[in-house]
Amino acid sequence: MGVVIIPFNYEQLPEPQRKAIVPICIAAVDRHGNPIARVWFEQGVAPIQDHLRKIARNQLGDVRRVSELTEIVVHKLWERHGPDAGTLPWRRVFIWAMWEAQKLAAGDWYSRHTEPLGLDTFQGDVQEDSVRDPTDYGKLYEKSLMIAVIERRIDEQQRDDLRQYLKMLRAGFTWEEIGDELGYQTSETPRKRFERWVKKNFPKGAL
Repeated sequence: MGVVIIPFNYEQLPEPQRKAIVPICIAAVDRHGNPIARVWFEQGVAPIQDHLRKIARNQLGDVRRVSELTEIVVHKLWERHGPDAGTLPWRRVFIWAMWEAQKLAAGDWYSRHTEPLGLDTFQGDVQEDSVRDPTDYGKLYEKSLMIAVIERRIDEQQRDDLRQYLKMLRAGFTWEEIGDELGYQTSETPRKRFERWVKKNFPKGAL
């Protein structure tokens, strides 16, 4: 069974460069033995390979799981859409990767590898300090409950845009990266939209 390796020139890179990169290895044929259209690899995975590694590192706790995650995504998209990858194949891959990473990490409630968000994130700070005391289970539990409340309110209001912002923040993306990935002209647009919603739905002291 053939395997597609991304970056495509990985084998030709000098050894120091190969050691610095975690390659993404994906089975080139589906479970029925049919070759998967190259568009999914060339225009779906390759343009966002660094983001996929970031998702694997932050959501699954190990960047080396990027091949596992990406293969699941590509094969599912192939089964669903065939060679019709749409106008932005990389966006389909990105969105599905976010969902599949959450499924893979579902063994832990807000997996210990996922960086919890505090309310201050929504009020202006993009990301919290990634260095935290792993034994402080009380704070982690409180934050997981807070996030659950926020996610439930988003679901009640059917705000798909806010749901996507939150998932990307929890995966370690900055507002600038979120704005860029989702096609906004400026990162201020999604950030201000999210902050306004939080302030309206959760006045100071409500969480």
